[in-house]
Amino acid sequence: MRPLALALAITLALLTSCAGSLGGAADKAPSPIGGVSAPAVERVASPTAVPEVESEVPVRVDDLQDMPVSVQAINDFVFKIEGEGAFFLINTSEGSVLVDTGTSYVQNDDQMAAVRATATGPIEKVIVTHAHGDHSGGLPRFKDEIDAGEVDFVAHHRYGYMARLQDDLMPYFARRYKVLYPNRVSLGPHPPRPYWNMRPTREVYPGYDYEFEMGGVEFVVIAPENGGEGEDGILVWLPESRILFTGDLFGTLYPMFPNLYTIRGEKYRDPLDYIDALDRVLDLKPKVIAHSHFRVIEGEEYIQASVKKMRDAVEFMWDETVKGMNEGRTVWELMRDVQLPEDLQLSQGHGKVSWSVRAAWEIIAGWYYFDTIANMYYVPPTAINEDLVEMVGGAEVLAARAQRYLGEGKPLEALRLLDVASGNETAGVLRARIDAVERLLTGAKAGLANYSEIGLLKADLRASKEKLEASRADR
Repeated sequence: MRPLALALAITLALLTSCAGSLGGAADKAPSPIGGVSAPAVERVASPTAVPEVESEVPVRVDDLQDMPVSVQAINDFVFKIEGEGAFFLINTSEGSVLVDTGTSYVQNDDQMAAVRATATGPIEKVIVTHAHGDHSGGLPRFKDEIDAGEVDFVAHHRYGYMARLQDDLMPYFARRYKVLYPNRVSLGPHPPRPYWNMRPTREVYPGYDYEFEMGGVEFVVIAPENGGEGEDGILVWLPESRILFTGDLFGTLYPMFPNLYTIRGEKYRDPLDYIDALDRVLDLKPKVIAHSHFRVIEGEEYIQASVKKMRDAVEFMWDETVKGMNEGRTVWELMRDVQLPEDLQLSQGHGKVSWSVRAAWEIIAGWYYFDTIANMYYVPPTAINEDLVEMVGGAEVLAARAQRYLGEGKPLEALRLLDVASGNETAGVLRARIDAVERLLTGAKAGLANYSEIGLLKADLRASKEKLEASRADR
């Protein structure tokens, strides 16, 4: 929105927003720009009135996977090249600049054809906002020109570091992604992802903006400490036009509570650094936010109001977490109790407050909660599950107690109990688990509609139903 090519934001950037190319997905070898006719240019319509700050965004991450290629004119020289991984073309009288490059998927051929048809000169600079594959995937198309010094590759100085985390751990992440995105991820051999092995010819550092002029257009490249979906996120600012290219600073949806912890797996995103990044956006006072996913955001008043709301929501979450820690409350209590007040309500369709509370806790204090000394050692809590099942008189006893919890409207307590029977599931355990997860899924859809939460609940439900069906077939 908001690692590996998630065409989200994802993540998925998606959903890595989200991230990089999905494990095992069929990448196509890069080809030069061109070869396909470009779509017609659509002009972004300016709003006639500044809308209210939205509390919910109806479009969800799944839609990114079906996003067709199109060209949208933001003004006379800035264009959005839409697609699963959208990016931007900026024309000047001395050449053109790309902000991001899209995914490595076949669709990128059409996107690059659109670039060729729309660009008024050669690509002089490629600025990559972060390493997620839906932003960096098209980078290898320019490798020869970059190596020859004909094209400047501009990125955050942490680009290589964040790219390595994704590339080195592709088999691990692919297994996780397969759970969330079963129809988009293969666990077979993983094709090389050369965009993660390329290194910027010009690195940008926090506190040291990179400013340049090309064909009468002023550019400012800004490197925050937290760019929204990783430590390598950058912003690109056109001060005269007051257009700000934000990559995945705001995740997949806009506006939303940020994805400070993406449950598919990636490093935590520091809340205080994120607040600093949003303060920088507010100081710039953009009239247009060239948001990578879905719509371009227009209207200074609306942008100021919505960015302030996001900043204040993160500040509230942080302050309440710190307050609770100082009062001696547990992380589980804070995950339950820290809720955004009415005036700070935002979409949690991608980022989720409770997950960010736990991430903030662990950024501050790490993984040891001072709850049991056993957690200092390698034996997991699940090691004694079989003993517990035997001691209570079998898994069916657990299933019966879980049904009691369900009757009391406590599906989470039921689920914790049923987890003890993992690996020893009887039909009764599986039926109770299906009931519990279906209740959680119904609540998730009717409530925050968080993409990843719903995806994991569906995966668990699917697995339990398959086990139950298999147990019937074995009779």
